[in-house]
Amino acid sequence: MKLLAKTILLLEAVFFVFALFNRLSLFPEKRILNFTGEKKITIDDSGLERQVSTQAENVGAVLAEKNIQLGEIDEVIPGKNTEIFPGMIIFINRPAKVAIQADGKTQEKYTFSKTVSDVLVENNVTLSHLDTIEPPEQTRPRNNLKIVVTRIKTEEITTEESIDFRELEQKDSQVDWGEEKITQAGEKGVKETTYKINYENGEEVSRIKLTSKITRPPVSQIVKIGTRIRVGKAESGIASWYNAGLQECASRDFPPGTWLRVTNRTSGKQVFVKVAGYGPLEGTGKLIDLDNKAFKELAPLGQGTAKVKVEEILNKGFKP
Repeated sequence: MKLLAKTILLLEAVFFVFALFNRLSLFPEKRILNFTGEKKITIDDSGLERQVSTQAENVGAVLAEKNIQLGEIDEVIPGKNTEIFPGMIIFINRPAKVAIQADGKTQEKYTFSKTVSDVLVENNVTLSHLDTIEPPEQTRPRNNLKIVVTRIKTEEITTEESIDFRELEQKDSQVDWGEEKITQAGEKGVKETTYKINYENGEEVSRIKLTSKITRPPVSQIVKIGTRIRVGKAESGIASWYNAGLQECASRDFPPGTWLRVTNRTSGKQVFVKVAGYGPLEGTGKLIDLDNKAFKELAPLGQGTAKVKVEEILNKGFKP
């Protein structure tokens, strides 16, 4: 805008001096310039040129003669009172109304600037080397043009993330069945991750992982799982089976709810059963009746009976 104003002043000064020399008759009499009569001039209306003939004496009269309307803030160079001479060029500058969207706000402005870049400079909108502009900087402003400035920012951040520890279970014959004992407490580890984050107008649009490293490894938690079975009363005898279909048995010597360990004295196979009722009847020669599912873990059902050892389990809350 400052350069345009200086240009206008310079052109008007040239026109004024030229007209002054003519009016003061500073030229030899035979070469006095006469600007009366028909004159051919050029009118440049915002870059659109046309040649016209006129007998008007000044710029204002030419505009009126050619029915050229000026807006309140339109500029004409030279001024309206400037005398017309042949070959003269009259420049009409009409501002474009543009909208500038930047930094979360939109402002409407009139501008005489020739490029989008100049519009931003004119309105004190500074740009970083990452910022983007739409339309491109060298675009010529026009009415209702929307200029959008997108602020681009990048940063690198490092975050700490916890790493869960593993739980390792180890069987221990020194710990009672069903009991658990933590012998090494677990500790979470720490992992450092560095990200590159891209922002547009303050909003995160992408996150790229650059590096990741474990700064403190996790410590596993070790849990001892008890396998020791404490037994009480023990008996030996004959086991038979019946169609119960559950992991249970019938016994004359142990109350319902008692867990028993039954071992095949021939093969060494074992099964755990829970007393569900009374039996077998006395005089049958049998010590215990197992449901068919439990019996099959000790011997084939077709065998009918098996020599077994029966032991009472004393562990509280025992459940195989």
